Amino acid sequence: MKKVFFSFLVVLLFAGCAKKAIMGDSDAFEEEAIQPNVVEALEEPLETKKALADGTVIASIFFDFDKFEIRSDMQSEIDKSVDIAKENDEMKILIEGNTDEFGSDEYNFALGNKRALAVKTALITRGVDKKKMQIVSFGKTKPLCTEKTNECYQKNRRGDIRLLLNK
Repeated sequence: MKKVFFSFLVVLLFAGCAKKAIMGDSDAFEEEAIQPNVVEALEEPLETKKALADGTVIASIFFDFDKFEIRSDMQSEIDKSVDIAKENDEMKILIEGNTDEFGSDEYNFALGNKRALAVKTALITRGVDKKKMQIVSFGKTKPLCTEKTNECYQKNRRGDIRLLLNK
């Protein structure tokens, strides 16, 4: 579904940006110049396009309440992140540890740091170069969700894996 939507969006974008043709022999030439660009954009996988953007979150690893061990259901996200990191070897990785709102600021910054470190360790174990990774803890200061529900709290207990341009 995403590919169909993306394809439609790309075609619409190029159609809106196309120059108005001037009548004459150049009509066929302008159509040919536009067509290959649309085909090239559609052939590139969506995941590659996302991974190449500076600051793109390639995965969020969710944790249980007051824990920093990576859950078994998050292993596939770790594996996906390793693949993307290896495909984009020229980029750095920033791992951001986050928590829900329970506990003191100090406690949550420490827990966020442990979560980020756990994700970093998992990536290193699977072959990602530790020199290209950095960790940071935001504690409870950057919630994804602010509602007072268990589902919302769970979204905030995470480690985000973000790709950054190698500057």
